[in-house]
Amino acid sequence: MFSKNTQKTFIDLSAELNDELDWEVGDLRLFEYHLNVTALAYEPVSGFLAVGTSKGVVTIYGSPGVEQRLKLTNEYRVRFLSFTTSSLGILCIDDHDRLHVWDLTNIGKPKLQTIVNYRQPRRNSDPLVQAFIALSTGEIKTFDLLCSRNSSYTIPNMWLEYEGKLASSGMPSLDTPGAELPVEVVIHPRDLNLVFVAYGGGVILSDLKQRTTLRTFELVLPPGAPGGAGYSSADLMTHRRPPVTALAVHPAGHFFAVGHADGTIAFWALEDEDKPLLVRTLDEIDLHLVDAAKLDEFFTAQESTSADTKANISVPREPIFRLTWSGFPNSQDPRGGITVLTILGGLRAEDNQGITVIQLPPFNPPEPPPSPSSTTEVSLHPSFRSAMKDSLSPNDAFTYLTKGAAEDFLLIPRNSPHFSGSWDPIAILLVSDSEGSTRAVEGYQFPPPSFAQGEPVAEETASSIQNDPLETDSTTDLDDVISQELTSTLESMKVDEDPKQLGLPFGLLNGPNGVSFGCIVTIPKYAYETVIDGEAESCDSLQLKGGVAWAEDTGNEMKLLKHQPRRVLITGHKELAVRFHDISSQSLISSFESPVQNYFPNPLPSLTLDVIAVLAEPSVVSHTSPKYLQQARIASVHLTTESLECAVIFRGGEIAVYKLSSRDTPSDPPTSLEDAELIPLTHIPSDAGRRFHPQFLFTADRGPVAAFAISDIGFIAASYLDGSLFLVDMRGPRVMYRNLPDLKQGRKSFLHRNEIDPIEALTWTVSGTASDPKPRVILVATRTSGTATIFSIQRSEAGEWEVGDPTEETEGCPNPIPGGSVVIDARGTKYKADRNGLTAALSDGEVDRKRSIWISAGTKGAKCVADITGSKLGKTDWDSKAGKIEQVVVVQKSTATVLVALTDRRQVLVYSLPHLELLHTLQQPQHSTESITMDDTGDYIEWVRHGASGLVSAAHYGTLFRNRRSGPYQAPTIDFVPESDPRVIPPQPQPVSVGPASLLGSWLGYFNNQSMTGDQIDELLAGPDRPIPQPVVRDKDGKDTGGAGITGIDARSLAANASNSASSLYNRLGNALSERGQMLGQLQESFDSLEQGSRRMLAQTKSLAAQQTAKRWFQW
Repeated sequence: MFSKNTQKTFIDLSAELNDELDWEVGDLRLFEYHLNVTALAYEPVSGFLAVGTSKGVVTIYGSPGVEQRLKLTNEYRVRFLSFTTSSLGILCIDDHDRLHVWDLTNIGKPKLQTIVNYRQPRRNSDPLVQAFIALSTGEIKTFDLLCSRNSSYTIPNMWLEYEGKLASSGMPSLDTPGAELPVEVVIHPRDLNLVFVAYGGGVILSDLKQRTTLRTFELVLPPGAPGGAGYSSADLMTHRRPPVTALAVHPAGHFFAVGHADGTIAFWALEDEDKPLLVRTLDEIDLHLVDAAKLDEFFTAQESTSADTKANISVPREPIFRLTWSGFPNSQDPRGGITVLTILGGLRAEDNQGITVIQLPPFNPPEPPPSPSSTTEVSLHPSFRSAMKDSLSPNDAFTYLTKGAAEDFLLIPRNSPHFSGSWDPIAILLVSDSEGSTRAVEGYQFPPPSFAQGEPVAEETASSIQNDPLETDSTTDLDDVISQELTSTLESMKVDEDPKQLGLPFGLLNGPNGVSFGCIVTIPKYAYETVIDGEAESCDSLQLKGGVAWAEDTGNEMKLLKHQPRRVLITGHKELAVRFHDISSQSLISSFESPVQNYFPNPLPSLTLDVIAVLAEPSVVSHTSPKYLQQARIASVHLTTESLECAVIFRGGEIAVYKLSSRDTPSDPPTSLEDAELIPLTHIPSDAGRRFHPQFLFTADRGPVAAFAISDIGFIAASYLDGSLFLVDMRGPRVMYRNLPDLKQGRKSFLHRNEIDPIEALTWTVSGTASDPKPRVILVATRTSGTATIFSIQRSEAGEWEVGDPTEETEGCPNPIPGGSVVIDARGTKYKADRNGLTAALSDGEVDRKRSIWISAGTKGAKCVADITGSKLGKTDWDSKAGKIEQVVVVQKSTATVLVALTDRRQVLVYSLPHLELLHTLQQPQHSTESITMDDTGDYIEWVRHGASGLVSAAHYGTLFRNRRSGPYQAPTIDFVPESDPRVIPPQPQPVSVGPASLLGSWLGYFNNQSMTGDQIDELLAGPDRPIPQPVVRDKDGKDTGGAGITGIDARSLAANASNSASSLYNRLGNALSERGQMLGQLQESFDSLEQGSRRMLAQTKSLAAQQTAKRWFQW
C-alpha cells in the first residue's frame, strides 16, 4: 500500500516533460569504422588522407571537421586511389575497371568530373596533370586530369615490340607467362621525360618526347644460379626469368630496384642494361651468380638425402609485392645521403609478418680515375658501378610487425609530392589482414628510431665532439669531466628502437585497435577542464591539416550548444586498451569565419589505458597464468566523474584501478599489501605522456563479476555470481569488507533449496534511510530475489573506514537490470557518493536532512521507495507488448527527471517520477540488435557489430531530444582549398650528376638529355587539340561562376567589339569542336583572354584554330 502522506511530500518531478512535443528521438551523427580498407592515398602539400573500402566508399580526412564521404555506384570495390596534387583532385579505379575523378576545389561536396570505363586497367602512375593508365593489352593510355578527358598520347606495348625484335634477329627468348602485361608505371623522379614501364618480363625505360625505347632491363638467371627459389628449385640448371612484380627508383635517379615473383630484388644502373648491380633477397646476396662450390655441396647433399627431406629443403618465398625508395634531406651533396628501401613481401612462411625497411648508405662517389673514352661514352664507369654496389650494402634493417599478413603500406611524406610520394617520409601506414575477413590499418613513425644512429651528425654535435674533454681548465676535476662525458654518452645511447604508434582518424580504429564496446559518460565542466588539459600538446598522431570545415547554422541552433553538458566517449578495444574521445557538443561550434577547431569525436590520447602493461606484470602473472594475457578480455569500464578514477573489469573477474594524475609522474617503489586479493601496481611506469597510472589489481578468484560500483570518495564494491561481496577502500588500498558465503548454505525456501542469491546491482550514495535520516555513506546491494541490503560505511576510532553493524534490508524489484538501482533527492538530482556528500556525512552538527527516493527496476517492473527503506511511492509493471526491457536510465532535462526504459524492440517507455506513470512510448531507429548505451541526459550510442570479427563497424550517436539540436551535427560544409592554405608545391627535383658537382666531365643529366618541365610534359601528352579549361570562381556557397566573374568585365561586350575580326575564326573553331563531338558552347571558355585586347585574342584564336585543324582527334 502507498502512503498518501508520503506521496504528498514528494512532488511530481516530470511535469515539464509531459508534452510529447518535448521529445524527438533520432540520430545525430553516424560514425563508421573502416574494417575493409582496400586502398590508401595521401596528399602531402595540403595534408589529406583518402581511404577506400571494399564496399565502394572513399573517405577523405583532413583537418578537424574535414571528413568527406564519397560513394561509388553499385558499391564496387575500390582498387586504386591517388590524389592529383597540381589540380587537387582524387582518382579512383574500382573493381569493374572504371576510373572516377573528383574535383576537390569546390566548396562543399566534391564534384564528380567524369567516369571512364577502361578495358581491364592494371595499374596507373602517381599523376601530375596526366595520368598513365596501363591496360591489360599492354598499352598505356593517358588521361588529362585538367580537362577530364582521354589524351591522344598512347604508349604501345613495348615489351611485345622488344620480343618481336629478338625473334626477328634469331635470338631465343624465354617463355614467361604474362611477360607482356604491364605491372607498374613509374615516372623518373628527376626527369619527367623518362618513364619506367615494368612488364612481367622486364623493365623498359622510355623517352616520351622521342617515343623511343632507351633501355631494356631483363633479369635472366643462368643455369646453376640459385635465385630466390634456392638450390632446390626444379629448374635450377636452366635459364630462368623470374616475373617482375614491383619497381622503385633511387632518389638520385641513376639506379633502381626491381622486385620479382621469386622474392628477389634486382638492382640496375640506368646506363647498364647488360647485367644487374646486385640480386638479393632479404637475407642473401649475389643470387644471380653461379657459385660452383655451393652447387657441388648441394648436389653432394642431395645424393645422401631421402626424398621426403628433399621436398622440405627450401621453403618458398613470397613475391616482392611492392617497393619504395625514400630519400631524406640529410646531406649537403646534391646526390643525396642515406636512403631507405621499404619492401612488402619477400618473406618465408616461418618469418614474422610485416613490412621490411632497409637503411642504405649514401651514393656519393668521388671523381673516377681516367679511363678510355670508348668505355665512358657507351657504358657505366667501373668506379661508379662499384660505388653504386657499395651503396646497396645495408647499414641497418627493421621490420614493422603486423599480426596478420601485410597487404599494403603507405608512406606519409613531410610536404613533397615528388619521388612518387616517398621523399622525406615521417610516417608509415600498414594494412594487414585481421580476423573475420577484415583489414587492420596501423600508423607508425618512419623511419624507425634505430636508423637515426646512422644518420650524419649535426654540426653542433660534431663541433662538441672535436673539443677534447681533457683540454679544460686546470682547476677542473678530471673525474667530473669523465663522469659528464660518460653521462652524455649514455644519454645519447638511449634510443627506443620501436617506432611510436600514431593515432589515426576515428574511422580507422580497426583490426587489433578495433572497438569491442563503449559507453558515454557525462562529466561536470570543472572535471572536463582537467580531462582535456594539455591534449593539444600531444603529437603522437597523424597530422592531417588539409582544408577547413564549418557548420551552417540555418536553424540558429549553434548558440544552444554551449549549454549542453560535456561528454566523453569511452571505448574498449580488442588489443586490451581503453581509449577516450571528447564528444562534447561545444566542439561543433563554428562558422565560416571561425572553422571547426577540434575533431568530433576528438581523441584524448593522454588518457589511453594500456592494460597489457598491467597484465604482463610478473606479480600479476604469478596470480593468474602465462596464458591469461592472451585470453584476457575487457568486460566494462567505469569512470568516476569527479575524482576521475577509472576501473577496468575483465571477463575473468579481475578489476584494475587507475588514477588520473599529471604527465610523467614517477612510479613508486614496489610495495606489498596485506590483503591477498590486492596486487599493488604503483611501481609500473606509464608510457610517456600518459596521465592514467595503475594503482592496484583486485583478484578475488571468484569468477566473473556480477555487479560493480565505484564512488568519487574512494570506495569500490564488487559482487560475484557465487554470492560473494567485497568492499575496498582505495586509500590503502585494503579490503574493508568481504562476504564469502558458504556454498553449502544458500538461500533456502520451499521452492528453491540451496539456491545462491547473488547481488546483481550495487549503488553508492550518501543519504539517510527511513529509520536513520542522518546522511551517511551507504551501499545499496540488491540481490536476484529483490532483497536489498543497506551497508553503512563509517570511520572507526582508528580513522579507518569500516562497515557499520547492523545492516538494514528492504525489498526492491527481483532480477535487477542495468541501471536498475538509483538514489535521487526530492528534486530529482542523483544522490552521489561525492565530496559534498562526504562532507555532509562527516559533519557533527545539524545538517539539512533531505529526503531521498530509491528507484529499483527489474525484468518485470519498477518501483520507487521513499528514503530507501521507507514506503512505496510508485510502482509499475512493464508492458510485455513493448518487448524485453534491457535497461533503465534516470534522465534529466532542465529541472525535470523521468525514468526511461529501453526495450529490445527499440521502444522507449517514459515514466514519471516518483509515481511511475507511463507518459510516452517513443520509437527509436533500430540499426542493430546490440544494446544501447545511454547517459543521464538522454544521449545514446547504438553499436553495429561486424558479424565475422565481432568488432564494431559503425556507431549511431543519437538523443531523445533532437529538436533544436540536430543542425550542427549534420555534415559540415568543407572547403578543401581555403585561402589560409597557400598550397606551395615544391619545385620539381632536377637531374644530378653521377659524379661530384665539380666534375665537369660527369653526367649532367640522364642519357645526356635536357630534362623537361611538368608543363612541357603536360603539353606533350595532352596534344594540340586540347580544349581550354574553363576557369571557375568559388563563392562561400560553393557555386561556380563563369569566366566573366573573374575580371568583372562583361564578356559579351568584349566579344561584340572583336566580332568583326574574329567571327570567322570562331566559326572554324566551332566546326572543329563539333567534328570531335564537343558542344559549341565550350568556346565561351576562351573569352577571358579578350581582356588583354582584341588583337591578342585574335592571334591566339588563329594559332589555336591552326593547331586544331592540323591534327586529328583520337577517340577511344
